Amino acid sequence: MASLFECEVRFTIEDIKSFEDRLKELEAKLVYPYEFTDYYFRPVKEKWNLVEKNLRIREWKSPQKPTTIFFVKNEVISLGDIKFKRALYPDGKVALFSGELNICRSLLRDLGFEPWFSVRKENASMWDIPKYGFKTVAEHIEGLGWSGELEFEGEDPKKAKEEIEKALNALKIPKDLVSFKPISAIFAEKRNIV
Repeated sequence: MASLFECEVRFTIEDIKSFEDRLKELEAKLVYPYEFTDYYFRPVKEKWNLVEKNLRIREWKSPQKPTTIFFVKNEVISLGDIKFKRALYPDGKVALFSGELNICRSLLRDLGFEPWFSVRKENASMWDIPKYGFKTVAEHIEGLGWSGELEFEGEDPKKAKEEIEKALNALKIPKDLVSFKPISAIFAEKRNIV
């Protein structure tokens, strides 16, 4: 779902059956199912704020894609009663290297990073809602439960805010279930590993 300077929010899916029923009502089309594990690393000699930046290895289970090291840097934008994160590099995350998992791990250790935690996304699916002009995902995250995501192009943050609010309203997601934090920060806070 990446786009130029993507603006993103995450939301908790309290009841996956109700969420899937809402997708049917909206005539959502399955884009593709997927599963992967993200292995997060942190610098040995510095502390990073996971909301602002992260470094991870993404190992795909399905569909088949290369295992890749990604770097992400974000800013938090607050407009009215909604906050969202905005990626500061095009496409949201920058691919640094693709190769075997053990080589990716070795490369990050050689660069001064250590393993931190992993986030496994399973039974995940991307959905297109053409009638409303947006896509969303539903992901089961081991140790966290069901989560969704919305991303919009963020060259104009005010327009992105409007698109986020429109999509949340269409999905009937209450604002108290919405977070500007990336899933890595939500996961680390819930598991008390920050």
